[in-house]
Amino acid sequence: MAVGLGYGLLLLFNLQLPAEQRRQAQREDLNYAKAILRQSKDLILRADSVSASENSIDPLLLKRLLSDISSFHLLISMHPKGFEAGFVIPDVRGGINLGKVITSYGLQKYQGDAKYGPALIDIDSVYYLIIKDEIELHGNTWNIYLVEDISRQIRQQEILAWVLILAALLASMVTLLLTRTGIRRGLEPLQRFGEVIESVSSGSLDDHRFDPKYEPVELKPLAGSFNALLDRLAESWNRQRKFANALSHELRTPITLIIGYTSRVLRRSGSLSDAQRHQLTIVEDETRRLGRLITDLLDIAREESGSLMMTSAPFSACEALEQVFLLNRGDCETRLNMQSSSNGVDQIWALGDHDRVVQCLSNLIENAFKYSPSDKRVELSCSSTHEHVILQVRDHGPGVPEADQELIFEQFQRGSNTAQQPGSGIGLALVRSLVKRMGGRVWVENAADGGAIFVIELQRCQAPDPEYAI
Repeated sequence: MAVGLGYGLLLLFNLQLPAEQRRQAQREDLNYAKAILRQSKDLILRADSVSASENSIDPLLLKRLLSDISSFHLLISMHPKGFEAGFVIPDVRGGINLGKVITSYGLQKYQGDAKYGPALIDIDSVYYLIIKDEIELHGNTWNIYLVEDISRQIRQQEILAWVLILAALLASMVTLLLTRTGIRRGLEPLQRFGEVIESVSSGSLDDHRFDPKYEPVELKPLAGSFNALLDRLAESWNRQRKFANALSHELRTPITLIIGYTSRVLRRSGSLSDAQRHQLTIVEDETRRLGRLITDLLDIAREESGSLMMTSAPFSACEALEQVFLLNRGDCETRLNMQSSSNGVDQIWALGDHDRVVQCLSNLIENAFKYSPSDKRVELSCSSTHEHVILQVRDHGPGVPEADQELIFEQFQRGSNTAQQPGSGIGLALVRSLVKRMGGRVWVENAADGGAIFVIELQRCQAPDPEYAI
C-alpha cells in the first residue's frame, strides 16, 4: 500500500512538472516578445506620422515584426484594446491556424481589461496553450496573445506517463516480491518458534529447548524466557505426577482391604439385618468405584507422562467382548446384553492392547448403567468393515446433546444433563487416551429411538495364526 502510494505520488509529480514548465516557459516567451516590441516600437510607426497617436502604428510593420518573433509552433498576435476588429496576425506558413483557435476559444471575448492564461485547448487532437497580457505602445493599450502548439510535448508526456505507469507497476511487483520474501525469511524463526511451542505437551516438557546462540538477536530474550518457563512447568508437572503416583499407590492398599473385609462380612451376613446388609453393599460398591477412579487417575498420569505400558498386537475382538460381558454382569446380569455379528463362529481380529480394550469397554458399560433406566438393557455389539473393527456400547438413557459430544471426553468435564448422576469426568477421558494410543478413535452418537451409542473403532488385522483366518 505504501509502495503504491509512493509510486502514485511520483507519477503525479512527473505529470504536473512538465505542465508547470510549459506555463513558465510561455510566460518567459511572452515577456521576451513584449521586450522586443518595446525595443522596436519606433520601427513600427507610420512613415508619415508626426506625433504619437492612436493611428501612428503601421499594422503592416507590426505584422512583419510579429512574424519575425513567431515561429512554426509559436504565434504572437495583437489586438488594440477596445476595438472589435483589428487583429494583427503574423504570417507563418504551415503554422498555427489562429482562425480555428479564435473560433474555438473565442479570443474576442477577452478584449476587456481582464487577463487570463495559460489555458489549454484541444482542436481536432491538436493541443494549444494560450496566454494573454497587455502592452503599452505609443500611448495605446494593446492586447497581446501568445498561442503555442504543444501537441508533440503532450504526446511525449503521455508516452512518458505510460512508461512511468508500467515502470511503477513492474517496480511495485518486484518490490512486493522482495518484500514478501524478506518478510517470509524474517518470520521463519518465529514460525519455527511457534511450531516448537505447539508441539510441547505435558509428556515432552524436557525435550523442547531453544539454544539462544542459534536464534536471531531479537529472539534471544524470548528463547531464554521460554526455556525458563519450560523448566518451571516440567518441575511442577513432575511434582504433581509423583504426588499422584504416590497417592494412588498409598490409597490402593486400604481400598483393597476395605473391599476384602466388606465382601467377607457380606458372605457371613446371617446375623445382620437387611438394613445392615444394604449399607455394607453400598460401602462395597462405592469402595470399588473409588478403586476404579484411582486406577483411572493413575493411568491418566502415566499416559500423560509417557510411562503407560501398552502393547499393540492382534487380539480377538469377540473374545474381548465376551470377557467384558462376563466381568460386568455381576448383579446386572439381566440388564447387560451382548450382540455380535460373528455369532461366536467367525473371528474378528483387531490391532491393539487386549487388556486396555477390556478396560475401556468396562468404563463405557459402567457409564451406560449409570444413565440407563433400571428396566432398560445395555447392549454390547461387535462388527467390522474391510479396514476397521467397531465395538459399541449402547444405553437407553437421555442421550448426549450434540454440543456435549466432544466435551465429555475432556478431563474433568461432564455433559449438561448429568447433574443428577455422580461422576468425576475421568472415565471417558481415559477411554479416549487409551484408544488414541492404540491408533483408534472413540466417539458418541445418539440413537434414532433414544439413548447414546459409544463407539470404539480400531484397526482391523489378520489373525496371527492361519487356523484363525477369516
